[in-house]
Amino acid sequence: MPATQTTSRARTYALYTGTPHQVACDAVAALQPQAPLIPAPAQQAQLLLESEVFYHVLNTQRYFFEYPFGIRYVQPTSQGIRLHLENNDSLDSLLSGLLPGRAPMRTGRDQIYGLNGVRICARTDRGIELRRLGQPTSIRLTGPSRRAFQKAEEALAQRIQTNGGEASWLAGDTWTPYEQQWDAERQPLIYEQIWRDAAWLPSGLLRRLGLLHTVAVPQIVTGHEARLGEWWILQLEHDSETSLRRAELVQALTDPHHGLPLELCGHRDLTPGGSLGLVLLKSPDRTATLQLRYDRIDYPIKEDRAEMFAAIRRRTSALTGEASLPTMPGSSATG
Repeated sequence: MPATQTTSRARTYALYTGTPHQVACDAVAALQPQAPLIPAPAQQAQLLLESEVFYHVLNTQRYFFEYPFGIRYVQPTSQGIRLHLENNDSLDSLLSGLLPGRAPMRTGRDQIYGLNGVRICARTDRGIELRRLGQPTSIRLTGPSRRAFQKAEEALAQRIQTNGGEASWLAGDTWTPYEQQWDAERQPLIYEQIWRDAAWLPSGLLRRLGLLHTVAVPQIVTGHEARLGEWWILQLEHDSETSLRRAELVQALTDPHHGLPLELCGHRDLTPGGSLGLVLLKSPDRTATLQLRYDRIDYPIKEDRAEMFAAIRRRTSALTGEASLPTMPGSSATG
């Protein structure tokens, strides 16, 4: 492959994944010439697990980090995905959402939190690999250090056990009785057909997470799912001085070569102090919907968060300019 083409593909790979330049170059160099830059999971089990991971990312990473969700960049392959975590805080919160544990309830049956049946199958100098028992799956987490992972895991296990629960991931290569019961009764959302039909969207967003800081410039991103996983909502909060860059994000998400099978169905402008800005994207087969919600909030900067906000401001101020979305008379951004 010509050097200019390799460089161009590396730039595109970095755009979607958020990877540093050299990491992107190495990833592209390892690909076959016609292979997609952002491959889909080869196995359905991997796609479903990634959809669950994204669900837990939205539910646990609701704090201020330099990068959205505290994930600096991702490295997707057809066999799995690697998430590079920003710091100890993002590591602690994400592990608490992913590692499975049984929690006693005051009324009714105990609950399983985290990824049911998932275990730590490998450890490296700076991370761990997660896999669901009996399935060809792989989620790699990389962070500050091996010790940081050990401390986070030990603290989580201690917290669960102190509250009378069970750190299920410590059971080794077997399902705990309660995990088996939970799975047999089809409690996990991934058994819902609506979720399974739409799982390509949260998996695809996880694999393109870099767009939220290489193309978009929110200071924080939160979100949730609705309608059993058919709808995914991302809330992108900006400060009063940065561009929203809605059209740029829509273009990247709907790109026919590297984006997702989504089409713009409607949008509504942000009215500060009034209505949220909305962008509605749907798949042609109507299996999944992505709604982007935009707002402007100038948070008070406390002394203990000054350094974090300064890092966020450096990131968001690096991108300037803003295109316009097409006029769509009569369209709706609310579905």
